[in-house]
Amino acid sequence: MSLEPVSLGQGRTHCPGLAADERGVVMGRRLALFFPDVARTVGFFRAYSREVSLDEVLGSLEIRETHSERGGREMMVRFEVQGSYGADRAAQAARLHRGRPFTGSEQHFVPFRDRKSPLGYDLGGGNDVVADAGELVLYGEAGADRRRLGRTLALRDLILGLSPRPLSATEKEQESQDVLVVRCEHGLSRMLCRYLWSRQVGAKVTSAVSARRSLFSGRPREVQLVTCEAIPRHVAHLLAQTPGMKVFVPTQKHLLVEWGFRHPIALEACGGAFSTDETTLFYGQRGDDPRAPAGAAGQTERLVVEDDAVDIRDLVDVAVRGKDGIIPPPVDVQPVGIEALDVELRLARLPRASAATTALLIPHDRLPWFQRLVYLLPAAILRTYEAVITDEYVIVINRRGVHGIPFGEPMTELYPQIFCPTGMGLLPRVDYDLLREHLQIQPDQSLTFFRERGAPFAVPLAALKPLSRAVVAPDRARASIIELATRPLVEELAMPSVQHKRQGAFSLWRGTVVDGTDGRKQLPPPSSSTAVAALPLARDDGSQERGAPGSDRPDDDGAP
Repeated sequence: MSLEPVSLGQGRTHCPGLAADERGVVMGRRLALFFPDVARTVGFFRAYSREVSLDEVLGSLEIRETHSERGGREMMVRFEVQGSYGADRAAQAARLHRGRPFTGSEQHFVPFRDRKSPLGYDLGGGNDVVADAGELVLYGEAGADRRRLGRTLALRDLILGLSPRPLSATEKEQESQDVLVVRCEHGLSRMLCRYLWSRQVGAKVTSAVSARRSLFSGRPREVQLVTCEAIPRHVAHLLAQTPGMKVFVPTQKHLLVEWGFRHPIALEACGGAFSTDETTLFYGQRGDDPRAPAGAAGQTERLVVEDDAVDIRDLVDVAVRGKDGIIPPPVDVQPVGIEALDVELRLARLPRASAATTALLIPHDRLPWFQRLVYLLPAAILRTYEAVITDEYVIVINRRGVHGIPFGEPMTELYPQIFCPTGMGLLPRVDYDLLREHLQIQPDQSLTFFRERGAPFAVPLAALKPLSRAVVAPDRARASIIELATRPLVEELAMPSVQHKRQGAFSLWRGTVVDGTDGRKQLPPPSSSTAVAALPLARDDGSQERGAPGSDRPDDDGAP
């Protein structure tokens, strides 16, 4: 018999039950893993349960002891797989614990793919197939090996036979559980509930009895399971060291592991192996430490738990103690219905009250002023402001604030569509819905104004118009054109004449009048008899010519 690696694109196989998957890997419908002993089998489940959920393979899982016709004995784990991806994870976990992976469908199994043959193995020919396969036959490099199936080991029994191991100090510090379950005896449950209630720990209590019954067990002993949420770490540590109490971590609703320990197999991945009618408690293995608290170390306990859970707040009796002793519980009295307290709703001025002016009440006697002011208002105010004219007031409204109008009674929007004078408010400060109900205000239809003097009044919302439309009379069909009369500011002047004359060195002094009234001394004016020296004249070449004293002044062109 020869075993050959599968080549790429090989379409036909000689071993029965083999076929190529989507990646071209030749494999069967089942995967069979063979281990030397039970310890290696447990190691495989410990590693494999950390990667995938065992609930996916529980339907086809078999754990059996096999006997070889050559005299060997191995533990076989066989289950169905979907494709080579899932088979690769199982084969890798098996090889870590000295397991040998085989693949096949019925009785014929060949080695699963490895580095030597990435696409799997197949028989060399059809003559290599064993005709009398029996219960199981394995094809390998040493030839065909017939196997006989022995005892069956259930996964549930395998898990129950294992004891949780204690966590290290580092693992305990890193462990954080949101929910812990305290198992306590029936006589300690009331004190435990009172203690948890005083520490403000939310918890629920369920009753449970042992699932193991015998003719000599008598009346089943009742225990309490207290499920605590967000329990402080120091409180859980104190309860774990209290006699008659144990703290457990719920990996699943019906699987509990003692706090501070961890089961070798991930119980959260194999909850389907246990019945949901019973709750299984796994106690930790403490070794030979004499200081360890007493308990069922390394054992399991099966309980039948009631479905109804009671909050501890319903089980704790609270007694309030006063100066004269315990205060009795309150006595029920017959209430008397009251419609109202008959309190007046008042408009009062509030100290330090500041609010934006969103409306103005302009009296009718100020209407001429407002009409003249309209000509000076910018276009933005005419476009955004709204106005309405009533019998007493001209009302101008702008939710962003009224500006540019220096007269009128300022109002602020106290509630939606309800206005009151700025700096005032309605007391008492009742809710808006209650105020609208009792005063029969309809804010979706009208605006309500509370005046400082006088009764409040309401204006329909439909009467509001933009100020630019309100200032124009509706009966006018054309715009009024106002002609502004103008007059000249000054009388018309004659056209000026410009003369260009030759200027001397001190031309800016000519015509300058000196005011000597400032108190300073001035030289006397020269007399007519005093001879005045002529100023030097400028020539075209830049030289100067001084005239003789007493001579006549030269003309503008320089000729004497």
